[in-house]
Amino acid sequence: MENRRYLSVLDNGFLITETKNSPKHIAGLQIYQKPINAPKNFVKNLSERWSKEDDACAPYNLKLNAQNPLSPYWTECDSFKASNHVEFLSLKKGSRGELYTLISELHEANLDRSKPMWRCVFVDGLTKDRFAIYFSFHHSVSDGVSAGKIMERSLSTDAAETGRPPFWAMKDNLYNKKSSRPKPTLMNKLIGAATGNAKTAYGLSRISTQLCLEAMGLTKNAISLPFTSAISPLTGSVTSKRSFTTASLPLDRVNHLRKITRNTLNHIALTCLDGAIHRYLDHIGNPLNATLTITMPVSLRKEDAKVGGNQIGLVTTKLSPKTDDPFIRLREIGVSLQAVRHQIDESPAASIQAYSLVTNGLSQLADTANVAGLVPPLSHTIVSNVPGPKNALYLEGAELLGWYPVSTLGPGHRLNVTMFSYNGKLDFGIIAASDFLPDLNVLGRFIYEEFEELEKVVMSPDMGTEFLAAKRLSVKS
Repeated sequence: MENRRYLSVLDNGFLITETKNSPKHIAGLQIYQKPINAPKNFVKNLSERWSKEDDACAPYNLKLNAQNPLSPYWTECDSFKASNHVEFLSLKKGSRGELYTLISELHEANLDRSKPMWRCVFVDGLTKDRFAIYFSFHHSVSDGVSAGKIMERSLSTDAAETGRPPFWAMKDNLYNKKSSRPKPTLMNKLIGAATGNAKTAYGLSRISTQLCLEAMGLTKNAISLPFTSAISPLTGSVTSKRSFTTASLPLDRVNHLRKITRNTLNHIALTCLDGAIHRYLDHIGNPLNATLTITMPVSLRKEDAKVGGNQIGLVTTKLSPKTDDPFIRLREIGVSLQAVRHQIDESPAASIQAYSLVTNGLSQLADTANVAGLVPPLSHTIVSNVPGPKNALYLEGAELLGWYPVSTLGPGHRLNVTMFSYNGKLDFGIIAASDFLPDLNVLGRFIYEEFEELEKVVMSPDMGTEFLAAKRLSVKS
């Protein structure tokens, strides 16, 4: 009898909601510096070696069986060939713009469900003797945190180390690790299920009560109300066309601001993003004078839980009322995130997941009925932050310079921003529906400019009073 791994409700949701215009795979873009004196065909040789590694481990050797769409499961592919998943491409000009255009096109097509749903593309020809790797996998297989951990293990902290197997052939794959907990008895399972259901019901009732109190105006900012966002170009149905760009912030400067303002990295990053998105909407001629709202995936995975599948919740929160003062923006975002943190900490993980399924299910219904642009959206965009390796990593002596997430668009959303911290940088991967959100590279530039402005305001003796006055005067003139 075949070994079956059944998908959770959340994992299956990514399959059910997938369409041609809205693929549900996520990816990573890694940019490497070739080793000194590397041969001209270094990247092609590496891709050819990887394409011969047919000894794949789960989840990369698992194929979907969805004959019963209500109870799909993974089963091992008995005809796995790495060459069906590994590709080699070469750029003509080698610019970042050409690379991002290629990544946008690669990310548009749905993954083939007749084989294990992932691909790995080597891209040679970048300027400054660099190359890139784009690796994508279906969101029903794993969340971004798990995938990053698995990919990280195929890289080395030693520049001299060579010969490590590719990520799909790692024998000590974290996806397959066994739990350190003792196997529960039948009675323990029954008690655990009853206790879990009771905690979920309590958590959902608590969240529902908070939502009612907030909607009635009896509390303020105790919880963010979904489906109250102003309609904007950021929301609505999408086509299959995508555009991709990146941004990066230096973590040493981010952490310095974090410490002196007594905030978190998320506070700083969202302050920059909030200002940048407003500037971007102004740039494309569709200003938004309302407060931006975001949906944030939060990890619900326990420390000793097996890596794999999706253990996330999706919560919405407001950012800051529109302002040109980044310090006020930072303060307002801090208040909003504190409420979100309290909501997550005080609710069982299962109830957060159940709440996420309900709200995103309603958003999906609006999108499927093609009324997403007529009703208030769940939020304006999806923003997530994935912690990554703190030290430099190497692949066959090539140094990994940047690791940028390439995520998926949620129902009713036309923009996704995912952050990934790696080796002293906070890398932003930005994906959008290009038919509605043009000039996406401008948003990446605005993120860095907003960071510089926040830095100037916080570090100046008068908290930016003169700087902001001069800025407002130049805008008026």
